[in-house]
Amino acid sequence: MKYKFLVVSILFCLIARSQEANYHKEIKYLQDNGLEPSEYIINKFRDKSLILLGEDHVVKNNLNFVAQIIPKLYKAGVYNIGMEFGAYEKQKELDNLILGENFDAQVSRDLMFFYNVGWPYQEYQDILKAAWAFNKTLPENSKKFRIVNISYQYDWTAYNGSREYMSGVFHKGEVNQFRKEVIINEILEKGEKGLILCGLPHAFTNYSQGVTDAKGHCTYRSVSLGNLLLDKYKDQVFSIFLHGPIYNFPNETPFFLSPANGEIENVFKLMSNEPLGFDLGKSPIGKLKEDSWFSNCYNDFTIGDLFDGYIFLVPFHKMEDCSIDEDFFKNKSWNEIKKQIPDPYWHEPYDTKKQYWEATISKIKLKERYKDITRIPNLTVTYGKIDRVKNFQSNYVDSRNIDVWLPPNYNDSERYAVLYMHDGQMLFDSTRTWNNQEWKVDETIARLIFDGKIRNTIVVGVWNNGAYRHSEYFPQKPINYLDRELKDNLIKTDLKGKQQADNYLKFLVEELKPYIDKNYSTHTNMQNTFIAGSSMGGLISMYAISEYPDVYGGAACISTHWVGDVNVKGDKIPLAFNQYLINNLPEPKNHKFYFDYGTVGLDSLYKPYQTKIDKTMNKKGYTIKNWITKEFKGDDHSEASWSRRLYIPLEFLLANNNN
Repeated sequence: MKYKFLVVSILFCLIARSQEANYHKEIKYLQDNGLEPSEYIINKFRDKSLILLGEDHVVKNNLNFVAQIIPKLYKAGVYNIGMEFGAYEKQKELDNLILGENFDAQVSRDLMFFYNVGWPYQEYQDILKAAWAFNKTLPENSKKFRIVNISYQYDWTAYNGSREYMSGVFHKGEVNQFRKEVIINEILEKGEKGLILCGLPHAFTNYSQGVTDAKGHCTYRSVSLGNLLLDKYKDQVFSIFLHGPIYNFPNETPFFLSPANGEIENVFKLMSNEPLGFDLGKSPIGKLKEDSWFSNCYNDFTIGDLFDGYIFLVPFHKMEDCSIDEDFFKNKSWNEIKKQIPDPYWHEPYDTKKQYWEATISKIKLKERYKDITRIPNLTVTYGKIDRVKNFQSNYVDSRNIDVWLPPNYNDSERYAVLYMHDGQMLFDSTRTWNNQEWKVDETIARLIFDGKIRNTIVVGVWNNGAYRHSEYFPQKPINYLDRELKDNLIKTDLKGKQQADNYLKFLVEELKPYIDKNYSTHTNMQNTFIAGSSMGGLISMYAISEYPDVYGGAACISTHWVGDVNVKGDKIPLAFNQYLINNLPEPKNHKFYFDYGTVGLDSLYKPYQTKIDKTMNKKGYTIKNWITKEFKGDDHSEASWSRRLYIPLEFLLANNNN
């Protein structure tokens, strides 16, 4: 038992060290450049006049941070906080509150109610109280700290049921344009500096939102508050994102995503979640890929393209709900409330004050709001690192996700072989697969590289196309060896009316491979490019190396689905595959093939057909040096079986050139 505990402890240490190695550059950057969050903001004000702090609303940790930084801002010569949640019409009353002898809580809540009747979240009012309390510590004639309301009260009684005609609601003009003018008049034109607390979409400075029209054409909109201010004040404006969720693409689940595809949380977990502020830009953190809705219309989009700086206070699971001001509706009638309930297009009508109050309270339940972020992790691996290219576009086939696995200590100064694998969503993380199984690709390849048994390799996991998987994976030219009736029926039923294998291979060779070779440090030649898959993925791998022998140097065809379609009796389809190989096998001198099969379930069908393929391989000059076929007794047709024997084809195809 003692030795078992020792082995487990060593394993956990090795995993932790591997994960740290995955993020070595990011961790070192933060260690060298990260600052305590309030110090980071103060440091940015040395050469900036305005900082926009983008938040996800009603997170207590963020609001407490803003309230607590007021004395440090003042000491640094920053005398203003601009608040999105506040109406400029009430600025005089707000000034009187902040400078008053006593802090009047009822005036505070009335100011918030005037701006938004559904905003009873105490910590927003606590920022006002923190400014008042700080001002009480200052000498009588000294300059006082100020809160500036940058918005105006919308008129929701003017909403006519259509979001296309909102001019009556936004009666003082475009909201961010109004906010911009308030900030200019109340802060910048007075030669002062200010910290602006606003929602994430309003804080963008250099980022422009990509919008796709019905024809797929992109336009770019620079209409956020930060965009408008930067356009006038150039280098004086800076945007910082307070760590929080980012929106997924419309109609996709989950609604919220973790920034940088979850990698920022991964990095900070390895740093014990130390609160830090840091620049993004072209830093190692800034270069982390970002596949949220904000990446629309952009290629190779990163978190550094979205914001200038970043503040990490706590991870998602430690974010706290705002407190509720239980007296927020005090002395307010239901008629007074319901006529100004905001955003009626986001919810069903409310019938009572109690019903609306309960709905308002439910907004702050972060455990529920963030459940998909905290409960379901982004794709994770034990060793190495995943880069996801979301919805990779193609002129030949439907778009799909691409997962690029980089081994531990991946280094741009070295060159790597590339293994392309089909059914990419099944390779790395069993928590994200339909059957809770995976190939364990990262564990297997990392161990083989570490042991010196294979060369340095990256893996490109190409997601399948769901309903059209057979259409893309069924080799196209062998179908021509079938009789007309069988061919037509196969295309109509199994392939859903269209053959796509040739286009799928064009996508791999003409579009995906150039992208991988451009963006990663790869050996681009045939001797270092391989392809692998199981079942139908085994068929398309065989077809790929035969159609493109100048591109692929080896293929792993695991549990190859020689029957093609289990509903077709007899051996016509397997014979067609065999005849295709007789006519199209690449020269054995520079190519390697690996085949295998199990003996249970679907795999039990394959042995007689694999035997015929083996005879063809022999006749074509393939020997034990460049071809292996193996039988695995007791193995079935599953990722669990394939993962156990994956090391065998990898050692055969990717053998270290030094061995």
